Amino acid sequence: MRPCKTSPMNLKNLQKLFFGLYSVLCFLSSVFIFTGCATTEEVGKVNYGLNELKSEVLDIKESSQAQAQQQKLEALEKEVGSLQAAQELSAKNVSDLTIQLQSITSEFRVLTGRFEESRYQSEKVSAEMISERARLTSKIRELETVISELNKKLEEKVAPPPAAKKEEEKKPEEVKPAGEAKKTDPGEKKEEAKPEDKKDAQKPDVKDIYMAAYQEYKDGRTVAARDKFTALLKDHPEGEYSDNARFWIAESYYKDGNYEDAILAYEELLKKNPKTNKAPGALLKQGLAFYALKDDKTGKIILEKLIEKFPDTEQAQAAKKKLGKGAPKKK
Repeated sequence: MRPCKTSPMNLKNLQKLFFGLYSVLCFLSSVFIFTGCATTEEVGKVNYGLNELKSEVLDIKESSQAQAQQQKLEALEKEVGSLQAAQELSAKNVSDLTIQLQSITSEFRVLTGRFEESRYQSEKVSAEMISERARLTSKIRELETVISELNKKLEEKVAPPPAAKKEEEKKPEEVKPAGEAKKTDPGEKKEEAKPEDKKDAQKPDVKDIYMAAYQEYKDGRTVAARDKFTALLKDHPEGEYSDNARFWIAESYYKDGNYEDAILAYEELLKKNPKTNKAPGALLKQGLAFYALKDDKTGKIILEKLIEKFPDTEQAQAAKKKLGKGAPKKK
């Protein structure tokens, strides 16, 4: 007997019905047996009916189990489908994540390369700065040595020679013979010296001395100009014209091509008049004097010092031009 296709609800109702009939038949057979009213044939029929009921119940159970398994299978298929969909979604997400990871890895490599390049450049610049600082320190020491030697030469040259101890010879007074004594005329009146004649002649003004010396320099008489400027400094070493006088003395040496004395004179100006407005010009000419003496190294150091201390002056621009550095562009 083949199981019929029924819904789960009808199947449950049929099971209840069969179990009810089975219970009734069992009850009837027991009644017949105990009362003795039933024959052997009737009891056999009842038993046959009971066996058919049992067979149908078994068929129903198998059918219900098959249907339950079918439902479970369908549920499992649905679950498998959902798992496959989830797996596909996960695979897609994993693929997207893999692509993102590859992109991030590539960007990380690029950034790592840039960082390494930046670190290399930084280390290179740092090493260059250390080397440049060491070079500048060495130059400064060399310049200090040169200036010290120049100061020694300047002191030796400026130091006055020891005064020769000479005794002035006094001329013996002429003694007139008694007979040659001048006879005074009693009527003659002696002229008395006037007070204004006894006054010392006033010294010329320092400005006049300076202008006279400067005029000598302008006229090309450098030696005479130097002598007058030196005389002015001797009488007025700290006067208002002292820095200009020292500057023009140095310029006169430079004009004559006496570069060593010019360097010493410029150094004396910078040392004794550090705040003078002639300092940029003195540094420029001092550096050029070293170049004229073929000492380019010291000349470059002095011109760099000029550019550093007086960057906005015309002399600094001339120094940059000499060093081959372009003037900064005006904004």
